[in-house]
Amino acid sequence: MKKHLKFLVLAPCLFAVLCEEDDLVCGYSEPETYTLNIENISEVYPADETIWLNAETSALLFDICDEDEELEAVDNPEQFASGMFILKLNSELGDLNAEIAQDYSVGYTLGEGFNIVSCLEAITVIPVLSADNQTYNYRLGLSVSTPGDYCIVNTFNNNFNIEGTNNSDIFGPYNTLDNRIRFQNCEDIFTRTGTEGHFFFSVE
Repeated sequence: MKKHLKFLVLAPCLFAVLCEEDDLVCGYSEPETYTLNIENISEVYPADETIWLNAETSALLFDICDEDEELEAVDNPEQFASGMFILKLNSELGDLNAEIAQDYSVGYTLGEGFNIVSCLEAITVIPVLSADNQTYNYRLGLSVSTPGDYCIVNTFNNNFNIEGTNNSDIFGPYNTLDNRIRFQNCEDIFTRTGTEGHFFFSVE
């Protein structure tokens, strides 16, 4: 949402023949991508067991108009919003191989959920600034009720810790689209290439 707002503000300047220096719209650099970790990592979870996810990113950004180019702590949680899709893998969907999971619940111990747009079937999170103003964090618990094979993929601004296991072998039987995960959200088709940065798990 912030990106779209920034573009709308900058558009008159971008498309003008001349753009005076005084017209420069200042703002902050993009936040670093969150590193997501699973606390109770497993390949298989019982139905309704809580899977705990925690995430952290730096709260320090550059002010685009700061000539000193020094990082500064930004006290605006919405600037650091994050999100993810919970997908149920399904190889019987034709040109898709996953669908938005429906039977799950989410609870927050750090941060809170919000809706960024009216038609986005994803978990979206506003984080919490740490006491020392150095990082933004969130921690959530995800519980899935229906047995099956699942994948958590990035909506925006996060990736799973690539140094940890992500159970990518679960994707093998569903890899029918040249190593791509394709799914539909409302009227839009989304694609994620490869398995790195995602987390796969089964529910029994």
